[in-house]
Amino acid sequence: MNLKQMEYFTAIVGEGSISGAARSLHISQPPLSAQIRQLEEELGVTLFDRGSRAIRLTEAGRLFYNRAVSILEMTKAARKELKQLEDGLLGTLRLGMISSVETQGIITSIASFRRRYPGMSFRISEGNTYQLLDKLTTGQIDAALVRTPFPEESFDCRYLTEEPMLAVGRADFFPAGCGPKLPLKELAALPLIIYRRWESVLGRMFPHPQPEYLCVNDDARTSLMWAASGVGVAVVPASIVNGWQSAPFPMTAKIISSPPLTSTIALVKLKNAGLSAVGQHFFQSFQVPEHGESAG
Repeated sequence: MNLKQMEYFTAIVGEGSISGAARSLHISQPPLSAQIRQLEEELGVTLFDRGSRAIRLTEAGRLFYNRAVSILEMTKAARKELKQLEDGLLGTLRLGMISSVETQGIITSIASFRRRYPGMSFRISEGNTYQLLDKLTTGQIDAALVRTPFPEESFDCRYLTEEPMLAVGRADFFPAGCGPKLPLKELAALPLIIYRRWESVLGRMFPHPQPEYLCVNDDARTSLMWAASGVGVAVVPASIVNGWQSAPFPMTAKIISSPPLTSTIALVKLKNAGLSAVGQHFFQSFQVPEHGESAG
């Protein structure tokens, strides 16, 4: 059994007849039929029901067809990746990105990576961390830039850059004389706006009684917009606060401390998932520069 026989077999199924497959393959019908008989002999099964006018697969034929299609697709992918290695990195990476990564130097780093490998392109899917993890699980994207916390057991993770979480809101929400840092126990007394996956984390960290959240949502930017309306205090990554100008009044930002609350941007892929040469290289070598370093 060889790849050519599998190609012949799947062509017959696709065309619905041996004569149609022969035309599409640009070969005569007798050698095509001979190759299929040889394939059946090697497998020890009958692949086609030849008693009817139209070609029909036997049960064994249906099973073998699914396997043959998978093998041919993997072979095609392997040939493409080998050519990429020979020619330099070429291809498209399907990358998921959360909305807040743009302020962490990620876009600059991606641009720098692209300059080193000009044959590479990106298809970007945006969403929150959980939406992107779902897309990874279902094979819609190859890798994703997400933010902790998230369930890490099913993913290979590279942790890129850590930053503090801030409490952001009107100045009069915070205790008088409060410095640049806000202890966690004082945070619990404020009308809090958080995004959903922080709810369980904060629930474990807050002393009793547990705070009542003013708003629980799915994105840091939504939290910040609510804070900008003046109704409460958002718990968000420091980077997303920089340059925020949408509030009709000055907003105050405090670093959450005692204990500190941080979030890390991570590059993740599904465990045991095969990546193209482009995807593998990006996952293994992508770096975000430290503050003050050049991304070039």
